[in-house]
Amino acid sequence: MNTGQKNTESQPGRAARRGAVLAVAAAALALLFGFAAPAQADDNVSTIANGLSQSRLYVTAEARQQASIDQNAVRSALDRQGEADIRAVVVRNQAGQEAMGRMLVAVKNRVGEGETYVAITADGSRMTGISKTFDTREINQLIARSDPGSGAQARLTAFADVAETKADDKARSGMIGGFVTLGVVILVMAGALGAFLVAGKRRRAREAREMAELKKGVEEDVTLLGEDIAALDLNVMDQDLDPDTRRDYERAMNSYDEAKAATERAARPADMENVTTALENGRYHMTATRARLAGEPVPERRAPCFFNPQHGPSAKDVVWAPHGGVARSVPACEMDAQRVLAGEDPDVRMVPYAGGRRPYYDAGPAYAPYAGGYYAGYGGMDLLGGMMIGTMLGSMMSGGFYGGGYGDMGGGGFGGEGGDVGGGWDFGGGDFGGGGDFGGF
Repeated sequence: MNTGQKNTESQPGRAARRGAVLAVAAAALALLFGFAAPAQADDNVSTIANGLSQSRLYVTAEARQQASIDQNAVRSALDRQGEADIRAVVVRNQAGQEAMGRMLVAVKNRVGEGETYVAITADGSRMTGISKTFDTREINQLIARSDPGSGAQARLTAFADVAETKADDKARSGMIGGFVTLGVVILVMAGALGAFLVAGKRRRAREAREMAELKKGVEEDVTLLGEDIAALDLNVMDQDLDPDTRRDYERAMNSYDEAKAATERAARPADMENVTTALENGRYHMTATRARLAGEPVPERRAPCFFNPQHGPSAKDVVWAPHGGVARSVPACEMDAQRVLAGEDPDVRMVPYAGGRRPYYDAGPAYAPYAGGYYAGYGGMDLLGGMMIGTMLGSMMSGGFYGGGYGDMGGGGFGGEGGDVGGGWDFGGGDFGGGGDFGGF
């Protein structure tokens, strides 16, 4: 009896103890899940951004409780839009204007893609957006055209349609503008190319004319030297001819042949420098030959006569100034030196130029190598530069023209998280209602 009674009493006790344990566990679980529930809220920036990274539409739990929204239908409407590229968030009715705007900025910074973001309350009464595609005026107009009294689902669908139409129009306008700009650029480039080709053609024609005139002038110098040599008519084979005379005469003839060959080879003004260098050499040896034949001392080898290099080597330096120019010392042959000293004009070498004749030192850049060759052995351009101050060639030389021969002669990136809307994003939403904060961030 005592044993049976003891067993009977122990079972209720154990049941009571188990009930107490279960009650404590239930209370603990209730407390645990009760405090954890707020952490599972789906209206914070991170959760919304994660949702919009996977879909164009995100609807918070509170919004689902406040309104019946066919999310598939809205997603389908948003997915059909290409140019507008819209991401939409449906929030609780109590969300305020400022809070919705801050949420969109923070969300788009996290998502990092999409052209337009909109937030709308579950009842569709308030809607706002930010966009890289539309400016503030445009997005406000689109929001206003989406019928504020139609509810969130209808309003988002309408907004998607009007936004896409507007985006398509902007894209076409941009394309047309691009084509117009491209056309203008092409016309400008074509005009520039045409002007360049015309200028090039004119330049080549001018250079061809200058080269032809220069060659004619050089040929005159070569011909004159040849005539002087022929007029002397020495027989270099004559055994009685003085060896020094024969040597100078042969050097003159060789220089003539060299000048003639160089003239025939010349293709540009710079090539004429070799011609006039050979002519200067030939002229000196002809002067030496005549002096030897006359029994006179061979003259000192000096720079050619400045006024006319055809005259051969100079005899002295004289002070001379071109008309209206500065006086300077120049080498001159005896005849020209006497003229200058007597106040008369020297016998200046006139060369072909622009269909007429002009002093070689005022006949344009093509004659720079011509002059340079005559004075190459006497200081070259350093000598000429001082003598030709105030002349056309002098101005080119001082400017470095002659250096060894003529003819060598809408939207941006996202802004930072939070803060102001920047980077090309415009904020819109003219039908905000006031009051309330957007929870979760």
